[in-house]
Amino acid sequence: MLIEFSKMQAQGNDFVIVDLMDGSALPPRVEELAEAICDRRFGVGADGLVFLLDDPAADFRMRIYNSDGSLAMMCGSALRCCAWLGAVKLDKDELLIATESGMRSAWLSHPVVYANLGKAEILGTETEISGIKGSVVDVGNLHFISWWESLESNPHLQYGGSIEEESLQHFPQGVNAMFAKVISPQQLDLKIWERGCGATLACGTGAVSTVKAGINQGLLEGQIKVNMPGGSVSVSQTADHDLILGGGVEEVFRGVYPWKI
Repeated sequence: MLIEFSKMQAQGNDFVIVDLMDGSALPPRVEELAEAICDRRFGVGADGLVFLLDDPAADFRMRIYNSDGSLAMMCGSALRCCAWLGAVKLDKDELLIATESGMRSAWLSHPVVYANLGKAEILGTETEISGIKGSVVDVGNLHFISWWESLESNPHLQYGGSIEEESLQHFPQGVNAMFAKVISPQQLDLKIWERGCGATLACGTGAVSTVKAGINQGLLEGQIKVNMPGGSVSVSQTADHDLILGGGVEEVFRGVYPWKI
């Protein structure tokens, strides 16, 4: 079985994206496919495998599988990559995209792709996981945000795996672990450990969750620049408390993957 795909990245958070908007069914053994195609040595290499599916209530539906084959409820970086592909195919700059966490809107203002990730819910501000205290924020998926004076020691590599594992005792779906340093009320640095992926260069939902936690704690205000290892994005909160994520995306290449069924 030959699977046509686009390889896309947003600040280094990269995805293999398969267009099934014509109503085609998902490939067989999709969880195994995600693991195989995302493998950086024996596959295409990506943080996740994404399908664009037909949805009568939206322009299309986004379904994303992490590189370990698990289903992701939301991904801000993938959402913006999918919005770009959808905009090109459908010839429109504003889109409504169905996700596992509900409807999300996205729009293009070249060269930036924006997405409204909706409202975030703060589930705790003094939650302790793996000996580290932080905030737990739900923006369609869960993030554990801790604040650091320095990120030079790469705390995401030291603690990310244990936080991911221990979080399952508290939250069935686990958490993404965000390690943040405030530069100013309008800027922060962020390092990332994503559930099902490990260390990644960027995380869109992680960026907006961290900004939400920072605003809640009085550390941040206005439009925030979030610097991640793979690049920077902007995050702002509307008067209605919706979180807007903006940044560039890139189609790296297109290809065909042979899937043995």
